[in-house]
Amino acid sequence: EMLKIQCYNKDSSVQVKSEPVEITSNLTPGGAEFSVKVSRGSSNEVHATYKKDEIEATIVLLLADSHPLRAVSVNSSHRMGVNEATWRKWVLSMTTLLLTQDGSVLDAVLLWQTSLENYFSGVELCPICYALFHSSNFSVPNLPCKTCKTKFHGACLYKWFQTSQKNECPICKTLFN
Repeated sequence: EMLKIQCYNKDSSVQVKSEPVEITSNLTPGGAEFSVKVSRGSSNEVHATYKKDEIEATIVLLLADSHPLRAVSVNSSHRMGVNEATWRKWVLSMTTLLLTQDGSVLDAVLLWQTSLENYFSGVELCPICYALFHSSNFSVPNLPCKTCKTKFHGACLYKWFQTSQKNECPICKTLFN
């Protein structure tokens, strides 16, 4: 039994037997690495990984032996700076696509990749630590200054206030409330 999956760039396809095969590993327009790996045989899994900077997000789609007659299970790990509610919404939209909209497994994986790209498209680096993801909690800069609108990681801003002993925006020097 073979599984044929149309590749990310839509110009090539891979036929998979029972060994794991890397289907694609491309840089996305946002500069992230996106890869999909299929394991056929005893596990019947599709692993999709999205890597940006030093952080990665992974989802695993488990296909039943009787696929497409049984539902595909979507499991996720490594949320990478995405809040729980948004992540759940993405998993629900993938599940809905697979169950009710006659979508393929590839459609679900590409929907997840597009959701990640859209989520991170307008995010800028924290001007305190110069990183997109905070090193301890993997959050994105989400606390804006009301004057200059620059966004900071909460932990970076807290440390800035502690060391400077002032509650001023590091950029425009107005009080940060």
